[in-house]
Amino acid sequence: MSTGIEAVPASGRPGRPSSPRDVAVASALLDLAGKLAATTYAAYLPVADRPALGVAMAVDTPCAFTIPSELDVDDLRLPTARAFQSSGLVAVQAAEMRKLTRQVPAHFLHNPFPTAVASVALVAGGRTFGCLSVHWSRTKAPDAPIAAEELQHLQRIADGLAGELVVLAEAGLPMEAPPIPLFIPPVPTEPPATGAVPSPGRRGRSLTGTTFLYQLKRLSTELAAAVHVRDVLTAAQDQIMAPFGASALMLCRVQDERLLVVGASGFPREEVARVDGLPLSRTTPETDAVTRVEARLLRPNDPPAYPGAPRPALAPDACPRAYVPLIANGRAVGCCILEFPAQWRRFPADEEIALVALMLGQIGQALERIRAHELEHAFARTMQQSLLPPSLPLRPETVVTSRYLPATAGAAVGGDWYDIVPLPDGGIGLAIGDVEGHSAEAAGVMGHLRSAVLAYASEGHEPATVLERIDALLRVLGASRYATCCCLWLDPAAGAAKTATAGHPPPLISPAAGELTALDVPVGPPLGLGNGHRYEQREVVLTPGSIIALYTDGLLETRALGPDAALERLAQGLAGGNRENMDMLADGLISDRQRHKTLDDDLALLLMRYDGVQPGEQQDVARLSIQRYDLQAVASTRHYLREVLKRWRSEVLLDDLQLMLSEVVTNALIHAQSDVDIRMRRHGGSVRVEVQDSSPQPPVPTVIVANEAMNAEAESGRGLLIVDALATSWGSSPAGRGKTTWIEMTLPEQCS
Repeated sequence: MSTGIEAVPASGRPGRPSSPRDVAVASALLDLAGKLAATTYAAYLPVADRPALGVAMAVDTPCAFTIPSELDVDDLRLPTARAFQSSGLVAVQAAEMRKLTRQVPAHFLHNPFPTAVASVALVAGGRTFGCLSVHWSRTKAPDAPIAAEELQHLQRIADGLAGELVVLAEAGLPMEAPPIPLFIPPVPTEPPATGAVPSPGRRGRSLTGTTFLYQLKRLSTELAAAVHVRDVLTAAQDQIMAPFGASALMLCRVQDERLLVVGASGFPREEVARVDGLPLSRTTPETDAVTRVEARLLRPNDPPAYPGAPRPALAPDACPRAYVPLIANGRAVGCCILEFPAQWRRFPADEEIALVALMLGQIGQALERIRAHELEHAFARTMQQSLLPPSLPLRPETVVTSRYLPATAGAAVGGDWYDIVPLPDGGIGLAIGDVEGHSAEAAGVMGHLRSAVLAYASEGHEPATVLERIDALLRVLGASRYATCCCLWLDPAAGAAKTATAGHPPPLISPAAGELTALDVPVGPPLGLGNGHRYEQREVVLTPGSIIALYTDGLLETRALGPDAALERLAQGLAGGNRENMDMLADGLISDRQRHKTLDDDLALLLMRYDGVQPGEQQDVARLSIQRYDLQAVASTRHYLREVLKRWRSEVLLDDLQLMLSEVVTNALIHAQSDVDIRMRRHGGSVRVEVQDSSPQPPVPTVIVANEAMNAEAESGRGLLIVDALATSWGSSPAGRGKTTWIEMTLPEQCS
């Protein structure tokens, strides 16, 4: 049977009711549209998998897009849910609907203007199939009740439809709401079926569905790309202010129970200042839009609505204004103020008010999203800044300065960091790194890295070992982000700099003006990849006046120049910069990046000039290398130690140090089977001796026990009992593929 009813799915493509159930529902809705002068007409049916009612079909009126797509049947504040639960008719006047909207601000998007609602259950054969719901606009007469004859007609139509549905249900037709409702035109495109009444249509100006979709699409596109509040304001100007003929617009959001103006266009500064900071406890049109969740239009000739306000809401020569709440996440998060030209006299149509409310809902969501990003950004920035060193050490042998610039593109921060670590032997440790991504999580991983570098370096570990241990630590912590890191340990007295790097650019070294030394350091994989990589380190001896630069890749203009050219420019800037003033040199190296309005990545720069031991200071440093398997060199070591301590006037330590050094060197030559490097340094009131070999196994002091087999296996550890007994302090630190065993002896006061 043809009814001449054409349906339009929510996607906008034309179609027809595809089943007898749809034909019955469509006929009932058209009958309502022909007899009732309402705003929307909808049929709700149960949702299959949850206790909810979904829209099955609606008449395609200008305000049809405001119909709630789904309702919770257990929320008895809703007229349709109450009608369904009571199996009867529920009529709610506009005043009660306003109270409901204040309780549930999300309903403002469905009822942006005063609205009366009537819902009636579809009951037949002892079964409730759903509800018919009708909305009447009460913009011009907010207190007008729903006429009794309209309710009677609604009940008759519902009874008739329920009778048809029970027959169709018994025939096996489904009675659940479809995933996408059908929107049927109010005027049939073919002669209506017998008994159908044609819609009287709408008179006057109104927007079309295409206009709605066009404006919403453009606004959604602009808001999707919005990063800052100014982007949201621009979108509101282009898609709301201009199309609706407004001459001024102001966006406010709630913060600390006050209205904060986040953007304005066309309003004088005095008016912006008046609104900015308004307490929500004060009764004004702006605050009422938030607290009462109401849209209100005030015109100069209207009776005074706020007689107790500090100043008139509108001066006699003022322009009409609309105050509309901003809804986001189910609550009123602010308001929008629109001002229209003084000659503006047309009261907006209901569909225009609904469209503005819907569009401002998207504005509210965008502002909340940006605010969330700002809060995350502020939190991450605070975290990152707190993890960077508050000051740099002041040493006579070095001059150090640093620079850090945060990324400005995007709302989150990165994980760039740097630190200068005091080493236990009096050396200086420089570390720099970068964590993958830009977020609070990246800043958190950065904190782990900096703490780990400080801890492992303070234990006396070499740069390569520090990286290996951090790599293992990140795996244990389950960090989801990898990181790069470069460590450089400097012995200020000898000028020896040991470097290891994990996925990070090696340091740049300029020994003199116009010169650059290439540091051949193997770049290992980034930290946290979980492969247990063994990192290598290299050593270079610096001459006084050398400058070292550690940096993150944010310093390089790779996008504009390419990686090689960008690195070359940085190297030239380092070699040709002002070597006497390190601050000027640092400023010059980052000047190109500072000129950019936006930075895609954070940048960190750590500069150090090595000046060496100053005139008048004693260089109490000594170094000796022993060839592999050269057991005769142990005796030479004792003689060398005697000469060094005599030069340092520290002979009081000779006997103990000779005994301990002989044990450690012999142990290294026999068991490590590698070359041995001996470094000695007097600093302050102590003497430190370091013995480096290529064995990763740490020496362990072993006591004599009754078990002879165990004694034989522990033979190599017995000599360390002497070291443990005589040394002020001692230890062993892994160094790349080997280790460093160090001995510290305190000088008597008369020698120090």
